[in-house]
Amino acid sequence: HGERGVRELPFVFVFGRSDFTVSFFGANIYPENVTVGLEQPEIREWVTGKFVLESREDEDRNRSLAVAVELAPGVAADDAKAQAIAESIVAQLRRLNSEFAHYVPPERQLPRVALRPIGDPDYFPLGVKHRYTRKSE
Repeated sequence: HGERGVRELPFVFVFGRSDFTVSFFGANIYPENVTVGLEQPEIREWVTGKFVLESREDEDRNRSLAVAVELAPGVAADDAKAQAIAESIVAQLRRLNSEFAHYVPPERQLPRVALRPIGDPDYFPLGVKHRYTRKSE
């Protein structure tokens, strides 16, 4: 269009974001907040940046936030790394997501982090575009 101040805008899909959130205690957990936790110094040396976010419920109906994280090539999984990653993720969720900070009970905020090898077929199959969330079984 030649009119002054009027430009054609690219198509934007605005309402798709909910497909990539996980609802946890009424709070929407956004993948980009988890990404910031994985980009912190030291943590980023251990991971590829790929993760799968899930809200799980056990047989007693206790809910937990679970994050499967893909390890970088040559990095071994251990409890200290899983704990450091969980603490980094929760720190960023508290900082960036007021719903998470206020709605999720403090004792339920620390996610359960599972460290997965690169290309894990259940979470990170090779050649498949990354997905941030997965439907509960």
